[in-house]
Amino acid sequence: MASSMTNGPPTIAEEHDQEHPINFGSSEALEQVLKLTDVGAMTRLLHECIAYQRNLDLRLETLLSQRTDLEKHLSNLQKSALVLDIVKADSDHMRSNVSTTSDLADQVSGKVRELDLAQSNVHSTLARLDAIVQRGNCIEGAKKALETEDFEAAAKYVQTFLHIDSKYKDSRSDQRDQLLASKRQLEGIVRKRLGDAVDRRDHSAILRFIRIMPLLGLEEEGLQVYVGYLKMVVGMRCRLEYEGLVELMEQSGLGRDQLNFVACLTNLFKDIVLAVEENDEVLRSLCGEDGIVYAIIELQEECDSRGSMILKKYMEYRKLARLASEINSYSKNLITVGAVEGPDPREIELYLEEILSLTQLGEDYTEFMVSKIRGLSSIDPELGPRATKTFRSGSFNRAFKILLGFM
Repeated sequence: MASSMTNGPPTIAEEHDQEHPINFGSSEALEQVLKLTDVGAMTRLLHECIAYQRNLDLRLETLLSQRTDLEKHLSNLQKSALVLDIVKADSDHMRSNVSTTSDLADQVSGKVRELDLAQSNVHSTLARLDAIVQRGNCIEGAKKALETEDFEAAAKYVQTFLHIDSKYKDSRSDQRDQLLASKRQLEGIVRKRLGDAVDRRDHSAILRFIRIMPLLGLEEEGLQVYVGYLKMVVGMRCRLEYEGLVELMEQSGLGRDQLNFVACLTNLFKDIVLAVEENDEVLRSLCGEDGIVYAIIELQEECDSRGSMILKKYMEYRKLARLASEINSYSKNLITVGAVEGPDPREIELYLEEILSLTQLGEDYTEFMVSKIRGLSSIDPELGPRATKTFRSGSFNRAFKILLGFM
């Protein structure tokens, strides 16, 4: 009976125990054991408990076997702790030294800043004292230079004074008044002497006074005067050559091939180009590259006036309008019997060669001057297009297009 009970199917408690084995290391294990009623379950749990105990014994033996190594490690750690104590003491001492050094450095830095400020103030004071002395020297120097007519030196004294005055702005009013009086006197002298030199066409004297004007802040005025002088020279040379050409035209019995309009126009272009190229340095000293463009624009006005006059006189002298009309009439009447003989082909060929030379000359000149303007890199953005437009819309260009119409 007992055997059948032992070997019978597992009870609900046994199934519960199999599904949820006891954790012998926990506090709930005793409560679970007390609840057991089946002998088989008790026997099984006994074996499990014995196995658990053996496992604990093995783990204890393993831990005990590691004791020697752990004791060695502990001994090493204790030795390291002694070293760390020494290192900590040294680091504390070093930190104290660094802190002290940092405080000293802050104090020294503060002193250095104070010394720098004091030195800067001293330098500023010395510079102002030097400026006061220089201003006095400039006033006296300008007066003496004016008396000896050393206008270049006087202009440099004026420039130096104004530079110092703009930098410190603490000059006495009487000093400024004296200097400005000398400046006005010098400006009047320079303007008068420059005007006289222009009237005499004394190129060396003109250059002398033109170079003084930037020192007085009169760059634009100097540029206008100098470019006006260049225009006058170019215009006078062209006028003389043109008048000589007209005189030859009025002489009777003079062959048509003896009048060289191409040379006349060539000389005009040459004078304009040389006026720009040979005076490049002077123009730049006045207003930089803008001065060059301004000179080109102004000289082109002379080209418009003189050049268009030459082309118109050429067309008038060669009677190109009448010749073109005769050629058109002759072409229309070729089939008419007894038609009047047309213009001489040799004469037409000569005129075409002249027209071709004149037009090619005009194109080369225009291309050169426009490329000159485009090659300047630091001009006013509005000045370049304006200068280029001058060549495309002037009176010379209009006369040039009329001449092209006869080809």
